[in-house]
Amino acid sequence: MSTETLTSLAMLKVKIDHGGNYLDYLQPFVVQVLVDHKSDRVTSEFVNGHILEQFGLVIPERTVQVVLKRLAKKRFLEREMGVYRVIKNLPNPNIDDKKRDAEKRIDSVVSGLKAYSESIRKPVSETEDAVKSICAFLSEFNISCLRAYLRETAIPSIVGNHKPDIVLVSKYILHLQKNDPYRFESFMQMVQGHMLANALLCPDLQTAPKAYQDVTFYFDTPLLIRLIGAEGPAKKRAIRGLVQLLHELKGNISAFSHSRHELDAVLDGAATYIDSRNGRGTIVLEARRVGATKSDLLLLKNQIDSKLSEFRIKIADTPPYIEKFQIDETEFEKHLDDEISYYNARAKQFDINSLRSIYAIRENLSPVSLEKCKAVLVTSNAGFARAAWKYGQKHQLSPEVSGVITDFSLANLAWLKAPMGAIDIPETEIFAYAYGALSPSRDFLEKFMNEIDKLEKGGQITVRDHQLLRSSSFVSDDLMELTLGDETALTSETIFETLERVKEEILDEEGGKLDEEKKQHENTRYALDSTKQKNHHIIRKIYWRCHRKAQICARVTIGLVVGLLIVPVIITGAFLRLGLLPMIPALFQYTIAFFVGLLALLGIWGGVNVKGVYPKIQAKFRNWFLKREAKILDIDIDEFANRK
Repeated sequence: MSTETLTSLAMLKVKIDHGGNYLDYLQPFVVQVLVDHKSDRVTSEFVNGHILEQFGLVIPERTVQVVLKRLAKKRFLEREMGVYRVIKNLPNPNIDDKKRDAEKRIDSVVSGLKAYSESIRKPVSETEDAVKSICAFLSEFNISCLRAYLRETAIPSIVGNHKPDIVLVSKYILHLQKNDPYRFESFMQMVQGHMLANALLCPDLQTAPKAYQDVTFYFDTPLLIRLIGAEGPAKKRAIRGLVQLLHELKGNISAFSHSRHELDAVLDGAATYIDSRNGRGTIVLEARRVGATKSDLLLLKNQIDSKLSEFRIKIADTPPYIEKFQIDETEFEKHLDDEISYYNARAKQFDINSLRSIYAIRENLSPVSLEKCKAVLVTSNAGFARAAWKYGQKHQLSPEVSGVITDFSLANLAWLKAPMGAIDIPETEIFAYAYGALSPSRDFLEKFMNEIDKLEKGGQITVRDHQLLRSSSFVSDDLMELTLGDETALTSETIFETLERVKEEILDEEGGKLDEEKKQHENTRYALDSTKQKNHHIIRKIYWRCHRKAQICARVTIGLVVGLLIVPVIITGAFLRLGLLPMIPALFQYTIAFFVGLLALLGIWGGVNVKGVYPKIQAKFRNWFLKREAKILDIDIDEFANRK
């Protein structure tokens, strides 16, 4: 696999001071293909093939067709018998200049990964392998909750198990964030480009409403766990950023009462097993990492309601069972079993209850867009979301919009509505995923515990060694570094090496050496993060202030225009009723007739109406206000937002 795909994603990077027309980002690629490969028969298939060959991106033909239609409206193309031909010279977008800068950045990221991997057990020596690892990581961030998506990702298919690649890239991202701002910024350009490419897979998003006032998002238990901070600061920051964005977009956020009960049970279980050798799961691992105790977890449990209330998340009663709105639970359970290996039977029942509750709330509604779906469950469990999607494809109640969506899918879709109003969403989502990828899976931990039990029984490690391996907060990080999460790499040799590392780290910690190094490093990173977060906070405030002012101006403008058209019509009607029409000048009468006729024609032929014009006027005002604010503050918003 070449670097073309990654380079193109970097070129698709969202510039936050642009409007929200995603297809404008694809148009230069299409035009470049038409300029470089002249043909008398231009089809979406022709353009598609060259975009894949030249730029390494897989774009649905329907998306390309929309761009070709736009070019035809501008009289660059003409359509005959379903085939386009160029009738006017297309302006060369000179994409090569932009491509050279992107290539420089991507080459830096790829070479950096190769150099970083030399410190692990399985170094990546070939450029193609490094690119494949990055693509495997990015392909995890796709959207499959809407039928309108013809593909799940614009990245060419990558076959096989790439768990080690994902772990490696996750570690690399965290390394860049701490040590290499230039490469980290370059990597984030690819991430933003990939999130934009997700929109290009679905041109229907162009006509979607810009707010979520008609939908309630029901958060699943794992997301509530993240929100209260039980799985660490990275995941908490990501989910809180999503909550803030949803509120800005007028969305309603809630949780079912059965999810609230499950949250209590999960924290009770974690508190019970935090000191047990059988303690597993992300809550227990995070508690051990920060030195939290059983009483700390029980205290957190008592603070749940106040924390949820802080973020305006309401607890809704789980809908009762109503026969005509129920799902086939037995069939859905089979889909769940295909996707997830549940260790707790109750967890499966909670998931089933959550999906059937969404169907009950929708009441036979068959939504065609997320914005009009009335209710949707948001989860961090991609397997659960896939199972719900597969089930929905066989039932008329949710063939277009699944009853369950992942938190990343929602973050991606919401961010596309206002990239500048949620400038840190891509970064927080990547960090949350990276930290999650570096946590050993339950299967991995089970195998590890079985192995150290065997080593202790065989006398190869002492009881003290066993205790260290079971409870030390260093073990998880060292194991993932040595094995990259690959169970086949978990051998007695890696366990012995992990044990030696843990002992050395404990000695360094006791001697104060590790604490001092960590303190210096954390102080530096904290200063950088604080500056960036301050900049992002300023950008968000500027955006939403301009957004609200634009809403008011757009409404006033439309009101004035409509008023100017309606008032003369009312006056004319009154004169007609009184038989005084001849007193109105003929020019005035013809003018009124002209405008009324024009509005009618625009409505019939072009589909133009107040509802359709409003977003465009609002966007014009918002962009004007943003430029004005930037000029007053004497800043380049793009540069300021990315400043380290």
